[in-house]
Amino acid sequence: MPEGPDPTADLSGKICLITGATSGIGKMAAQAIARQGADLILVGRNERPADRLLRLLRQQSTRSKTQLLRTDLSQQTAVRRLGSLVTENYDHLDILINNAGARFDAYRETEDGIELTFATNHLGHFLLTCLLIEHLARAQAARIVTVGSSSHFGAGSDDKWWLQRTNYDRRIAYAKSKLANIVFAYELGRRLDGTGITSNAADPGGVATNFARNNGLVSWLRRLAGSALSRDLASPRRGAEVLVHLAGSPELAGVTGKYFYRNRTVESSAVSHDRTKALSLWNVSAELTGMKKHPLCTRDRFAV
Repeated sequence: MPEGPDPTADLSGKICLITGATSGIGKMAAQAIARQGADLILVGRNERPADRLLRLLRQQSTRSKTQLLRTDLSQQTAVRRLGSLVTENYDHLDILINNAGARFDAYRETEDGIELTFATNHLGHFLLTCLLIEHLARAQAARIVTVGSSSHFGAGSDDKWWLQRTNYDRRIAYAKSKLANIVFAYELGRRLDGTGITSNAADPGGVATNFARNNGLVSWLRRLAGSALSRDLASPRRGAEVLVHLAGSPELAGVTGKYFYRNRTVESSAVSHDRTKALSLWNVSAELTGMKKHPLCTRDRFAV
C-alpha cells in the first residue's frame, strides 16, 4: 500500500467505522483511510494498542478526526452500547468495515450462551450492521465491507452454523464463521438493492498478524508457519489493501454483492451462493440477536 493516500480516493468529510481496528489489517486500513481524509470511529478491545494507534493517527493526519470506542463484539450488550454511542454522536455513517475476527482453540461460550467464534466473527457484526443501517442510509452511497477468508471453503454444506462442545474443531468453527461473513455480505447486498448502500466481502489473504495469538505462542507460530509454507503470507499493509479499495475506490461505486481478493472479484464457494442457506443464516442471526422485527429482517428489501 502506498505511503500516501490513494490519489483517486478522497474521503474528506466521510465517516468510517472499523471493527478490529487496533492491530493487523484493521490498523493498517485505519491509517490509510485516515490519510484519505475520512473521520474514523475505531472499535477495539485492547486498551494499550488502541491508545497507541489513536496517538499515531493524530500525529500522522490533521485532515481527519478519530474516536476510539472499546467494545467486545462477542457481547451483545456491548454491541448495543456501541450502536447507541455511534447513533447519538454522529448524524450519519458512510463506511462500515466489519473486520474484527478471532479463532479459539477450545470451545467457549459467550455470556449469551453462544459459541464464541460464531458470536465474535459473525453475530456481533450482524447486530452492529442492523443497529447502524439507518445511519448508513442517511449517507450518500454508503459502503459496507465484511472481511471473509478463503478458510470458508472448508466449512462444508451442512445446516449447522456453529459447533457444539462435543464436536468442536477450531478450524471448522472458524471456517463456518467466515462462510457466514460472506453469505451475510451477499444477502445484505440483496436486501439493500436500490438503496444506494453497497455490501461486499473481502479476503485479505494469509497475513502475518497477531491473529490467534490469544491461543498462545505455539498456536500462533504454527499458524504463521502454515501460511508461510503455502506461500500465502502477506504483510498487514498488503492485506489491508482490499479493505481500503472497497471502502473508497471511485470505480466501485454501485458495485455490490461481490467477493474481492487482491482488489479483484473472485469466486467464493458454491454453498456461499445458496439462497436457502443465506435465509437460514439470516433467520437464526435475527433470532439470536433479538432483531426479528428489524426492517432488515422483516422483508426481502430494505426501504430507505
